[in-house]
Amino acid sequence: MTTSKNSSRKSRAVAAAALALASAAAIVPATVSAGHSGSSTSTYRITIENLTPGGSQPLSPAGTVVHHRRADVWSPGQPATAAVAAVAEDAALPIFVDTYSQTPGVRSATVGGAAPIAPGASATFEVEARPGDRLSLVSMLVNTNDAFTGLDSVRLGRRHQEFHVRAYDAGTEANNEDPGFIPGPAGGSPGVRDPEGDVIRHHEGLVGQAGGIDPATYGWDDPVAHIVIERID
Repeated sequence: MTTSKNSSRKSRAVAAAALALASAAAIVPATVSAGHSGSSTSTYRITIENLTPGGSQPLSPAGTVVHHRRADVWSPGQPATAAVAAVAEDAALPIFVDTYSQTPGVRSATVGGAAPIAPGASATFEVEARPGDRLSLVSMLVNTNDAFTGLDSVRLGRRHQEFHVRAYDAGTEANNEDPGFIPGPAGGSPGVRDPEGDVIRHHEGLVGQAGGIDPATYGWDDPVAHIVIERID
């Protein structure tokens, strides 16, 4: 499958990808939370701004976990969990939330944002946490095989926090760049896998594989997102 297919096929792919991503957000709304509740919590407002070039990489809604310091969601150099892979490969947020809502040491697992975040746009949502809790996020770069961005176990406190975050490779799917394996508008192919057994690492970006999507259109430079955390009560 190549980018030279006729326009009607491309239109169907774009529509299928948009529907798949919208459905993922709709199944688990931003207000849904699951896990272990507690008293004396504070509200934290989180804003994710997409810094990728126009028309390149929408970001999926964020899989968001508030957890204790001994619970781990993802870490560079470690294999991605099946739940993290589900987001990195297909923006499958219901799988992510269901998994981490049942994980020991997790206070809540939610979807942050109600729709994909377009390049140049931002999404804002809130979570409840105790100061000292950790926050982890995972958001897919949707026109890729398994690239994602996010936060790895950030300690929440009383102060305003800002992060410029880069793209990571989940290491669970080969970066063939073939639109037949890409769920976003560049491919419209959710649920198709080219498995790889590697660890989470910095993503080197699109390299221009034969028959793959065009790096000039869908490529990016780090950082890919600006994330702001504000305690509001």
